Amino acid sequence: MKEVKICLPAFKVAYSICFTVILSLVRGISNVTEIGITLDAYMPVLAIVFCADAYRMEYSQKRWEVFRLYPVGTRRKTILKRLVIQWIYLCVLTFAGYACFYWQRPMNLNEIPQILLYGMSMGSVAVSIIFWGTFAMTVSNIFRNIWAGIGISVILWMAVYSTSGERILGKFNVFSFIFRDIADVGDWSWLWGKGTALVLTAVMLVIMPVIIKKRG
Repeated sequence: MKEVKICLPAFKVAYSICFTVILSLVRGISNVTEIGITLDAYMPVLAIVFCADAYRMEYSQKRWEVFRLYPVGTRRKTILKRLVIQWIYLCVLTFAGYACFYWQRPMNLNEIPQILLYGMSMGSVAVSIIFWGTFAMTVSNIFRNIWAGIGISVILWMAVYSTSGERILGKFNVFSFIFRDIADVGDWSWLWGKGTALVLTAVMLVIMPVIIKKRG
């Protein structure tokens, strides 16, 4: 409960909900397949801002002098716990935010049942949230600066989400779900991109103790 209060202060909950609601209002869609594409594209930006301070928040909340005395293993467990809490919150927010787009009355022009499309979309977005949130936190720790973590992560997000990113990375792009052929219901090649994202996330979590030890 203590970590939940630390990870989910009122202002974070407020701006994350506002972000999701506003996104559903300003991003026009006509097909239900576009809901998952929209969330997979933009929820990572929220994850970047939301998770960048998972470790560095000890500085802003003036608990660093005590926290730094804990063993590296203890600090790593604390960070992992915070990340998981943030991941779960953002995923639940996304799952609920999916429904917000239905005010636009999108049509289902695909042969995929809506429940399956919902499951595919939410699974894809969940992986994106986990990857980008972890990446932002990792960069923040390396540079010892939350804004560096956010800035570098957003720049990478823009590069990977671009046409060049699609062309260079192909099916291994983290955003492969967005770039897939939505007309081909049998196209599951986007799973390669999501698998790549999970592998990279695992690598970042494995090297976390090294970063903590080297960078404090």
